[in-house]
Amino acid sequence: MLIKEIENEIQKYEEASSGQLGRYLIAGKQLSPGEVILREKPLAVGPAVFNDNLLCFGCQRTIPNLPLLLRFHCKTCGTAIFCSSPCEARRGLHTPPECAAFKGSRHLRDLDWPEFRGIIFPLRLWLLQEADGDSWRALMGLEAHLEDRKDTRVWQDRQETVVDVLRRLGLAENADNVLQRICGIVDVNSFELRSPGTLENSPLRGLYPKAALMAHDCRGNTHLTVDDDFNLTVYASLSIDKGAPILFNYTSSLLGTLERRAFLREGKYFNCNCAMCRDPEELGAHLSSILCPRCREGFLGVEDPDVGNPFVRKRNWICGYCGRSYSGKLVRSTLDLAQWKIIKSDHSRAKDLEELIKSLTRTFHPHHSLLLNLKQKLLAIYRKEMASLRPQKQILQRMLELCREFVEVLEIVEPGISRLKGIMLYEMHLPMVILSNRAYTSREISSEELAVRLEEAARHLKKALSMLLLEPATTPEGLLAKRALQEYKTLRQNLEDVKSLPPAPKSTSFTCKK
Repeated sequence: MLIKEIENEIQKYEEASSGQLGRYLIAGKQLSPGEVILREKPLAVGPAVFNDNLLCFGCQRTIPNLPLLLRFHCKTCGTAIFCSSPCEARRGLHTPPECAAFKGSRHLRDLDWPEFRGIIFPLRLWLLQEADGDSWRALMGLEAHLEDRKDTRVWQDRQETVVDVLRRLGLAENADNVLQRICGIVDVNSFELRSPGTLENSPLRGLYPKAALMAHDCRGNTHLTVDDDFNLTVYASLSIDKGAPILFNYTSSLLGTLERRAFLREGKYFNCNCAMCRDPEELGAHLSSILCPRCREGFLGVEDPDVGNPFVRKRNWICGYCGRSYSGKLVRSTLDLAQWKIIKSDHSRAKDLEELIKSLTRTFHPHHSLLLNLKQKLLAIYRKEMASLRPQKQILQRMLELCREFVEVLEIVEPGISRLKGIMLYEMHLPMVILSNRAYTSREISSEELAVRLEEAARHLKKALSMLLLEPATTPEGLLAKRALQEYKTLRQNLEDVKSLPPAPKSTSFTCKK
């Protein structure tokens, strides 16, 4: 039985190569949404270094400031181990070869906390060459983009924070080139991970040599999950034809085109020319759309986006509706002013956020990435309001409106199965149910209309379940799926009760006699 399962898994993906993509994965058979493509254990997991380009695996948002790690001690050698939670310290991330290396180092105690954090992951991979030859060969087979990295700020940073530190400790002498290659492999191929059992961004990353071969598209066709032991599962999020590339979005789906392309160019060393990057309106998502100040109908797009800095005076941004041209410097000033307003505003008060969103909507499309970021903050405030005994009607309506807006965007940028879309669909059904029940109780709607509205809420909840049930059971999304499943059963029972109610009597019309 096990041999058959392995054979079935191998048939689902194959390795291909091209001059443009290098090595990449293609579908070995027709794949259906929700079908497992591959499962993989990490070569290693370790703390991430400070890097402006890090993305959280769970929510796919940029990690701006990584928190300090917690200090634990290996029971064998007494070495300080740095993890982001006690849970991680118990999961064997500190390996026996690593333990032996630290035990034999005389200068370990001279390291400060950031230095220790910076060397852990590269060291774990360096030690594979003696501990696991197959894993080492898999590691060395991954792309490092050494020529693109040489003499750059990143190269110098890795030299100082990894190579020089390991040399000083006597853990990797005369190995500068190999260590730089390992750092390149990590930066280009690793996945940013969350701490087990949390929704917070975590300074962890893991290296999965098979999954790392997935090519990029800003609208991928895969959905990835990672369990508490950092085992990765790749699902098809859409139907994938046999021979078609298996694609994963290396960036955040809610970033604008210029931000996505800059991330890929600076961190992954290629220019993205996917369908969403080529379309000025991002296939209708409008994550980058700035309203034309003149006609107020069209949106500005830069000429030749692949050429140079789009924000200098000589670069033209042209309205797609009226054809009016604006300089890149003016567009840059517009974005800077918006960022200044966002920084200056109070993000803890819903009223202030609503006023800021209203103000910025005069300049940007409502789905612009700056506005979606503010609306996420607004949703967080309204979630707390939803937890009260009787949330206000206007809050319920606004939360429903925001969730619908996010789902509309996510249907474009994350088609098919999507973790964030599943969460938004779940959150959408809650205000729908409450508002519908209140409207029926106050006799604003009939039992028939109540049934129609509850059916709609049930459809959203069922769709959310189809996505969230793929998540490992102990993750926050997995726990949410368990709760959603119980709520779906309750909602279906309520629907049956509503449908069994007698129909409302038809209103009788009276004629006034003269």
